[in-house]
Amino acid sequence: METITVETKREVAWVWLDRPRQLNAINEASLAELRQAFEMLDRDGDVRAIVLAGRGPVFCAGFDVAWMSPLDAETVTREVSGVEAVYDAIESCAQPLVAAVQGPAMGGGLLLTLVADFCLASEGASFGAPEIKIGIFPNLRLVPRLERVVGFRAAKHIVLTGDPVDAATALEMGLVERVIPADALYSEAQALAETLASLPPHAVQLAKRAFSKSRARDFAAWEQEQFALCWARPERAAAMLAFLRKG
Repeated sequence: METITVETKREVAWVWLDRPRQLNAINEASLAELRQAFEMLDRDGDVRAIVLAGRGPVFCAGFDVAWMSPLDAETVTREVSGVEAVYDAIESCAQPLVAAVQGPAMGGGLLLTLVADFCLASEGASFGAPEIKIGIFPNLRLVPRLERVVGFRAAKHIVLTGDPVDAATALEMGLVERVIPADALYSEAQALAETLASLPPHAVQLAKRAFSKSRARDFAAWEQEQFALCWARPERAAAMLAFLRKG
């Protein structure tokens, strides 16, 4: 892979956006490699949690304008569903995903943090959707995803002004869970991922899927069926026995 690096630390996989000279901006190659990486990890039974991070001082500057600018409306319309599928693949990956944001996360970079299950930020991180400033607006379901996390008014402020919010404001909005000194960000992300990796994996994966299924009409039936299947697994019995022994 040319734009993405995947590393494994015990049961945790790290997916690095690796175009630091281009501020980790997302181009056609990045999209293909992100999808490939997450689909590969989704099938990897040895990986129990994933951390997404960016090389260099910027997490992700968003989509590469140099790549986007020459595209005509017809091409963009044709390719949007493919781009959306990349983010859907990241969001639906079986393992819990932690975004470790060390710097600006803009546009498509902000969206990466929204499809993650957890978001940790350094004190120098910032978050924004600057698309309005280049004559477009955020698509790929960024608006409903952002609104779901930060609320209607805060989402409107971010999208309609195009101005970024700093880490402290993002924490206040609920966009991130913790703000961490820069020199401890990656170790804290690894620690959180290891905690998630230590939990019964089938239960973790089903709990994650429950959030994406929760608005479906058949959610109650799905939930009942999956809970019964989860209950029948040996790992559930072992986890409960371990809990009782601790008591």
